[in-house]
This record gives sequence, C-alpha cells and structure tokens, in this order.
Amino acid sequence: KAQGRRDPRIVLTDCVVVLSNAATRNTKMRSAQIAFVSVLVGTFLASADAFALFGQSPIRTRTPEALRGRSAPSRPVGEAARLRMSLSGGSGVSRREIPEGCGIDPATGEIVAGDPSLILNTNVDMGDKKKDFMKAASKALASGLGKPESFVAICVTDKKDMIWGGEDTPCALGCLYSLGSINNENNKKVSAELSKLLADFGVPANKIYINFFDVPRENCGYNGGTFAG
Repeated sequence: KAQGRRDPRIVLTDCVVVLSNAATRNTKMRSAQIAFVSVLVGTFLASADAFALFGQSPIRTRTPEALRGRSAPSRPVGEAARLRMSLSGGSGVSRREIPEGCGIDPATGEIVAGDPSLILNTNVDMGDKKKDFMKAASKALASGLGKPESFVAICVTDKKDMIWGGEDTPCALGCLYSLGSINNENNKKVSAELSKLLADFGVPANKIYINFFDVPRENCGYNGGTFAG
C-alpha cells in the first residue's frame, strides 16, 4: 500500500514483484494471466497520466478561501511582489482586482480580510487627546497590516489601575486581533508605531506589551455570522 506521497511507479513495481512471488507459490495461477497483468502494469507505467490517476494534489497557494461576502480570488504565491506594487500605485495588478473590504499583507503579498481590532489599556490620562490617539492608531494598524482602515476597530481605555514591575508607573497593555497579516515583519511595524504614539503620553517603549493574535475565520464574528460563512 502506498504511504504518504510515494512515487506510484515504485508502488506498481512492488505490485509486479508481489504477483511474481505469488505465481511461484501458487501453481494454479496460469502463466497467461501473469503475462496479461504484467502488460497492463507496463502500459500504466509508461503513461504520462500515472501521477494524475493517483490523485496527486496540486501545488497549494497561500491565498485565503472565500471570505464572507468578499471572496478573494485565487492567486499563486509568485504574484506577491506584483500585488504589493499595487498598494503604492505602481504598475501591475489593478486595485479593482482586490475584493472590496480586503487588503494585502505587506510582508507576504497575500489577500487578507480587513478585520483588525486593537484593545488597549493604559494607566495614563490621555485627556482630550485620546480621540486623536485612536485615529492615529487606526491608521497605524491599516498601514502596518495592509488592511483597509474602514474595517479597523480601536478600543482604548485610559486611567486604568495598572502596575508594571510592582510599581505604579506609566504603562500600557494591548491585544491586537487580525485574520492573517500577523507575522514578525508586520508586528514590528505596528509595535513601533504604537510605541511612538504612546510616548507622547509619557509611556516608555519598555513599559508596553502588545499581544498579536492571528484569529481563524470561524472564530471572528461579523455581520451576523462569521468570516468562515
């Protein structure tokens, strides 16, 4: 029996060996039958469709499946660079080819759903600059993750009771959730931008934790359902 992705030609050769051994042990097997089977096996081995008949799976791409209400077209990984060019207005794929509400991961070139959200808590008082911070954070997520800002959600709670290292010192804790676009390159960009924004409120970069979560489509509710359909 073939296991994993063994070459079907090797599998069929093994079958020929098994038939030959069976013929030597079973005198009732007719030589004509063995010869007929051998001819069929030889013809099959010479066929260019041997791999296709064995159901070899095609090369997978890293593009997501259909997103609820916003289906992403199938694209091979090799088109990543061409897709990224469209974000900067360069020549290549048209923006019309990107499904509405979707974006392109700046690091991988994959089409991703535009769903990111940030929940941030801090013990500093942001005062009347809080809304400006939230708007700037929204743009930072959209840019860093390659998502359309129209789907970015930001929730910030200031003046929280928080300590860091056992001391009452300015700090911030955040959780960022996204369908895809969560990788080291993108995470560092977002972390850097949020740290710059929080620095204006006296929160040092070494007193900030941002946790990044890549959420499966079926675990993200939206529009009365989930992104899995």
